[in-house]
Amino acid sequence: MPEIFNHHFTRSELTRHVGDTSQLFGVDLVTHEDGPERGLRVLRFRTGGGLELEVLVDRAMDVGAMSVCGVPLGWRSGNGFRHPWLHEHDAEGGLGWLRSFSGLVNTCGLDHIMGMAEEGADHFNYPYRARVAHGIHGRVAFTPARLQGFGERWDGDDCVLHAEGTVRQVTMFGENLELARRIEATVGGRTVKITDRVTNLGYRTTPHALLYHVNAGWPVVAAESRLSLPLERTVYHAHDPHATSIGPLEQAAPQVGFREQVYEHALRRRADGMVPVLLANPDFGGLSGSRGIGLAMRYDGRSLPAFYQWQNLHEGD
Repeated sequence: MPEIFNHHFTRSELTRHVGDTSQLFGVDLVTHEDGPERGLRVLRFRTGGGLELEVLVDRAMDVGAMSVCGVPLGWRSGNGFRHPWLHEHDAEGGLGWLRSFSGLVNTCGLDHIMGMAEEGADHFNYPYRARVAHGIHGRVAFTPARLQGFGERWDGDDCVLHAEGTVRQVTMFGENLELARRIEATVGGRTVKITDRVTNLGYRTTPHALLYHVNAGWPVVAAESRLSLPLERTVYHAHDPHATSIGPLEQAAPQVGFREQVYEHALRRRADGMVPVLLANPDFGGLSGSRGIGLAMRYDGRSLPAFYQWQNLHEGD
């Protein structure tokens, strides 16, 4: 039963108050008409519970902006949300990805998720493709999706907003992988569920890797913020730990000359296999009638066995 404006309503009670429920919640398909976003299709979710988010259809159906009661939760770089037609995957020695990197969720993969690398491709059995060069974080993030559908679905007095699409990463004599994604948000709620399935549509053995680059921004990331993890140990630290006095769990105000840090943490799974993570700013006072703001995440640790933390506190980034 949806909770709208601090009251619970049945479906019939709710529809008595409005001529169209899109006054309160819904999913709208819009297209940007200016700047580097021009032509980009976006699905805008409004749950009626204060949560709003944008699904970037032409950027692998990733989540761009997300806010609760008008307060932004996700990070947005100076790139904005460039249309993928502007993206140059192979530019700058494999760092072209950084020219488009932005938003709350960026999907990395589908065959490579880490830094620039080159590996053998004998498994494709094509003599002119003996090796494959990978740019940072793979190709899929800036690939347009084929939209399968979106809207709202009632089940009794409960309603779920949803969108579905497929993204293919494919080349002749190479990989043929498809990401099928479904995004759901409960009407009246403040949670989002992403369900993905990757399928090898080809007839060649193909490497597969998937990483969700989830990026919180200010005011969730602030001097008072802290990252809470079911931490067993820190396995790996990608950069010089002496370059910063800030640890992985505490955060800080914007820093002059901060060098990004990357950690790999070993996390404990719950009995159901899920792993909970919370980044919270308890001192935030910008929401009327409450204090604190945070971004909580729960993921299946059986399907996603590794957890990396990217920390970038450089001012203006």
